[in-house]
Amino acid sequence: MVLIVLGLIVAQVIRGPTTPGGAAFDDTPAPPCPAGFVEAVGERARVEERLRSTDEGAALLDALPVNVRYCLGEIDNPVVSDGRLLVLDERVERPERAARVGHLLHHVVHGLPLPDPLPEHPDCEALVETALDREAEAYALEATLRAAFEVPPTRYEFEPEVRAAEGDARVAIVRRYLAEHPDGAQNVDPLGTAYRQRCDDASR
Repeated sequence: MVLIVLGLIVAQVIRGPTTPGGAAFDDTPAPPCPAGFVEAVGERARVEERLRSTDEGAALLDALPVNVRYCLGEIDNPVVSDGRLLVLDERVERPERAARVGHLLHHVVHGLPLPDPLPEHPDCEALVETALDREAEAYALEATLRAAFEVPPTRYEFEPEVRAAEGDARVAIVRRYLAEHPDGAQNVDPLGTAYRQRCDDASR
């Protein structure tokens, strides 16, 4: 029995860690931060400590399938780059930054809004709908975390309504908002238009 247990331990070490879904964790280093941004190791630890104070944030951190890198600089709307670089704004306070990190980690864990690369003959209608669904989930999570971290509900126009709702209703509010503002709005990029353009370009 001891030999069997030791064998299982060795096999786990050889395979490496896994995500809760059972897939192998990709522990290869993330690419370097883009020009104008610096890696924020200490800030990462503090942001993740704050995220772990919530059920939603802890679940995301535990489900990460890859190594990510935190990059600090100046950017109005922080993004995920290369699927694992969190490009963050150094000008905001940590609670707001942590909520945005939750948004970005949602994309890392549950998939980027559009696949990369896009399929050879994409169904752009379906792909854009899925992309906006994923964005709505991420924005609703961010708004929820902003409330948990006591950040004023002033960044997004939909934020007060999302905070007053519960569960799936929060996502539905944001999804409707994104559909009504394909060309962007307050602190929201032109997601509908941009995703459609990218897909149309790939289909040509």
